[in-house]
Amino acid sequence: MAASAVPRFTHEEFLDREQHSPFRHEYTRGHIEMMSGGTENHSLLATTVTYLLSARLLDRDCSVHGSDLLVRINIADKSTYPDAMVICGKAHFPERRKLVVDNPVLLVQVLSPSTEFYDRSEKLTAYKQLASLREILFISQDQPSVEYMQKGPDGWITTLHEGRDAILSLVHLQVSIPLADLYRRVTWEPEVTEG
Repeated sequence: MAASAVPRFTHEEFLDREQHSPFRHEYTRGHIEMMSGGTENHSLLATTVTYLLSARLLDRDCSVHGSDLLVRINIADKSTYPDAMVICGKAHFPERRKLVVDNPVLLVQVLSPSTEFYDRSEKLTAYKQLASLREILFISQDQPSVEYMQKGPDGWITTLHEGRDAILSLVHLQVSIPLADLYRRVTWEPEVTEG
């Protein structure tokens, strides 16, 4: 018996479906996959980083967005929802819909155990192909730790910032964020030991 073929969709078909869907999905080379839910810490960190960036960029020609806008990476044939993003100047909507943009300068992912491998591999590879992108943040929800990736003349450079006393400096945006502010409301359950 032949296996049934997985349906493939054009990006336009994906956007038609996504625009009217009560759930969020990602698109990769013709395939549509539903996104998983998050945790309280994930939600707090995504909201807090959006707030902190918005406050620091208030008087600049940059807009900060949460996870409601898709990012289109045309060269990778991928559309995905980052946890936060910054666009400087006018947002560019490649599909002529206000649902998807392709010109962020900063993308933010709050890492989750269920998606961390995907975020660090396929998603990161796609992100790095965006011509406009200058900075990427991977925020841990398990400890005060942020990986900062900056696009330099010779490629991407990664710096790890750990501990509540660390200060994250975004070179392109000229913004500093103390990890104490980012993780202010985040709590971790004490580890349960058997004995």
